[in-house]
Amino acid sequence: MNSFEHKNPQIHQKNPWNSIFFLVLLFVACNLVGQLIGTGLALAFSGINFLEIEQVMKPPFTAESKRFLYWVQGVSHFLGFTVFGLLFIKFFDHQKIKSYFHFNSLSISGAALVVLMTISFMLFNSIVIEWNMNVEFPEFMKGFEVWARNMEDQLLEVTQALSSYANLSEMLVAMLVIGILPAIGEELIFRGLLQNKLLVVSKNAHLAIWVTAIIFGAFHMQFFGVVPRILLGALFGYIYYYSGNIWYPVIAHFINNGLAVFVMYIGPRYIEDWNPQEIDSSVPPTMSLVALLICGGLFYQFIKSMKSEEV
Repeated sequence: MNSFEHKNPQIHQKNPWNSIFFLVLLFVACNLVGQLIGTGLALAFSGINFLEIEQVMKPPFTAESKRFLYWVQGVSHFLGFTVFGLLFIKFFDHQKIKSYFHFNSLSISGAALVVLMTISFMLFNSIVIEWNMNVEFPEFMKGFEVWARNMEDQLLEVTQALSSYANLSEMLVAMLVIGILPAIGEELIFRGLLQNKLLVVSKNAHLAIWVTAIIFGAFHMQFFGVVPRILLGALFGYIYYYSGNIWYPVIAHFINNGLAVFVMYIGPRYIEDWNPQEIDSSVPPTMSLVALLICGGLFYQFIKSMKSEEV
């Protein structure tokens, strides 16, 4: 029995296919409900009128429209991911929540390795991001490419609006909505629940990790950023598999998202000619490959650290 099987009791669950079916079905339903509740609260607290919702989603984004978007994204994500995940564990899988969120096996050295590993992987992933953003589809898929590119551009405008901060308090709100909530909620759903269940079904850790990573990448609906997200999802999956502790991939996920929020806050204030679109292209390929090697070395040390903690 490996460390994952030892530390996570869900590996022994019964009827995994039945559990996967209801996980997906209820997840979709709860996210729809979360969107409705989030929109309702956003209307109540942002000062936006119901008839103005369509206009809010289009540039130029005002302070009120940004507040609306933060409310919708924060509340809907918290309800649709974190709350749903905890309720599913408790009432459908009949597992103890503390079996997922146990601090007692979280070590400072392990967390430090995860932080350094994630940062080095982000440097490597920059060349993948740049490649994926410029990929061209074959002629027979040009229609799909145009549609996907238009969707990407629209999402980029919203992302840029939510990543420009007038002051520190706005950045802290973004850190909560973009950094903390997705790190906890998405890791709970994708790694804690889905990856576990796929491992039970497939009996193959690598297959479970990569299938989950592909679903994780596709879920974000950004086709010109799907490959780097898949790779990140695989990294989070392996971190979870070898540690058996959901807090480690949560930390990695937070570093990836939170560091981006911090850079977007610091960049315009301290860097002349700041252009966030050039961040990924500014990392030389050689440095990216060296970062990948460093990430591999750190991951090897992480696995050794997790095994030593079992002794």
